[in-house]
Amino acid sequence: MKVIQGLNNLHRIPRGTICSIGVFDGIHRGHQSILEKLVKQAKREKENSLVITFHPHPSRLVKPEQSPPLLISLRHRIFLMEKMGIDYCLIIPFNKKFARISPLFFVKNILYKHLGINALYLGRNFRFGYKQKGDINLLREMGKQFAFRLFIVPPVRYGKKIISSSWIREEVGRGNLDLVSHLLGRHYSLYGRVSRGEGRGNSLGFPTANLDVEQEMLPPSGVYLAKAYLESKDYPALLYIGYRPTFFERSSLSVEVYLLNFRGNLYGKYLEVELIKKLRGERKFRKISSLISAMKRDELSARQFFS
Repeated sequence: MKVIQGLNNLHRIPRGTICSIGVFDGIHRGHQSILEKLVKQAKREKENSLVITFHPHPSRLVKPEQSPPLLISLRHRIFLMEKMGIDYCLIIPFNKKFARISPLFFVKNILYKHLGINALYLGRNFRFGYKQKGDINLLREMGKQFAFRLFIVPPVRYGKKIISSSWIREEVGRGNLDLVSHLLGRHYSLYGRVSRGEGRGNSLGFPTANLDVEQEMLPPSGVYLAKAYLESKDYPALLYIGYRPTFFERSSLSVEVYLLNFRGNLYGKYLEVELIKKLRGERKFRKISSLISAMKRDELSARQFFS
């Protein structure tokens, strides 16, 4: 997938794309329904698929006090879209200047004049432009004027409820990972770069990797069974989220992953880590030996699970 940054680089995107627009936070089953149809249509017509997305989230600028924590970072979003087969991703910086653009200007000058899109796939509640004055009805009229087809994809439900990013955030915060996996169509995952930590895991006999997660929404603290993906290979893993209370009275939140069958240097590499099941909550141990014993039990449980 080719990632294009900013409106000054629209010329790098071929004309005639099959397009969708949105933040797609989480890329849940509702988002996947839109993007899958987009990719199929593009292949059918032998055109390129294009996703236009925004960074930061528009609510950060428009309603910062109501802006939700994101399920996935921009980098993670791009990673997942690439796996779905999207050809191009245009990232538009959402700033005060862009927020003042009218719906007509956006469609006429960006979608029509510069991109020349053939078709647009959207969810039924899509809104755009200054003060969100643009909607599906306006796009239908503009499609006739500017020669693009509009396809409205119905929402996806789980039970009787429409799947949404806000619902998933609530369930991640509660630690309801089984339900989250149904809403996402996959295990909830963290994505980030391995950075140098204090080496404490090595000293305890467990070479954990410190993961700089770029998304903001994390499940409750504790130890999780996980699967780590590195350069198209997967490894059974243990994931720790917490504040390391055994060593610190006050500490920043730490995310550490231990790949069970990996030997090598992970520093600087990006990992996607799927959370499969919570083993235990976070606790403070009075003795380091008690912590090591608990970590050995965690490793044994993980090896038995993945065997």
